[in-house]
Amino acid sequence: MNPTDLKIIQQCDLNLLLSLAILIEEQSVSKSADRLDISQPAMSQNLKKLRNMFDDPLFVKQGQGIRATNKALRLYGSLTEWLQMSDRLISQTAFDPMESHGVIRIAFMDDLTQTMIPMMLNRILAFAPNVELEFVHKPRDVFSLLESGEIDIAAAGTDTPPANIHGRHINTDSYCAAYSRKHPLAKIAQPTLAQIFAYDTAEYSASNLVELEVSQLALQNQLQRKITFATGSFLVLLQGLLVGKHVGFLPQRVLKSAKWRSQLKGVVLTELPQLDSTLYWHARVHKDPLIQWFKDQCLDIINQQQLQRAGG
Repeated sequence: MNPTDLKIIQQCDLNLLLSLAILIEEQSVSKSADRLDISQPAMSQNLKKLRNMFDDPLFVKQGQGIRATNKALRLYGSLTEWLQMSDRLISQTAFDPMESHGVIRIAFMDDLTQTMIPMMLNRILAFAPNVELEFVHKPRDVFSLLESGEIDIAAAGTDTPPANIHGRHINTDSYCAAYSRKHPLAKIAQPTLAQIFAYDTAEYSASNLVELEVSQLALQNQLQRKITFATGSFLVLLQGLLVGKHVGFLPQRVLKSAKWRSQLKGVVLTELPQLDSTLYWHARVHKDPLIQWFKDQCLDIINQQQLQRAGG
């Protein structure tokens, strides 16, 4: 390290860089102060010093909080890398899930939850027996619950998250018109839209987006959609379809799963937009070894399931 670099570091309070990382994650001076256990005036003073250090405002006011500038967001990756390296350097300890205690609160899309629960629980019992999983029924706004800390990790449709939410794309899927193998449509190799909407349909009220798209698809083709069964429970929806009277609209991965492919059939609706799924977690747990371990387990389970479906 040359003398110029040493001089720059000597003049810099490295604690300010920690404050900057937390400010970017929390998007709030008061919440950042609470997290670092310092007063709000002290955090405001740190922000003032940071602005002088980087010759940039770094944050602008937004509602009751603050929003990171593009320059602050560009710095965030290097900041988290530096913090992680510092933590490993100081602690010199490896994470062991067997020694971990705590609760992980997760909110997944209903069909993912059903298929993943057995493998999730098996891994927790085998590798992290002192950790409790709390499944939260998928709320409409996972970002707000991630920000409040009410959930730790979520799988939801792909959207543009706030700056303090991390995401990892996990799947792209198509929507199908699905029905029981006892349904009259099951005898048709490739049912048309007119044939599909000629029958009673089921509505999954917990997924307003796709249901709206389905209803619009019927209108655009001058067809009438008749909804005679509605539920907010994905399991109830599937059981209802097994009766053989209704058509439902499901991600294709459901029909490919070992549990349902012998009981349900379906046809891909290419007219509907594809479903992108993303795994989300908040910046506050981005360095939490337990949450990151669990996130990696989730990704591994999803990859295994995708390979199984691809293999037939």
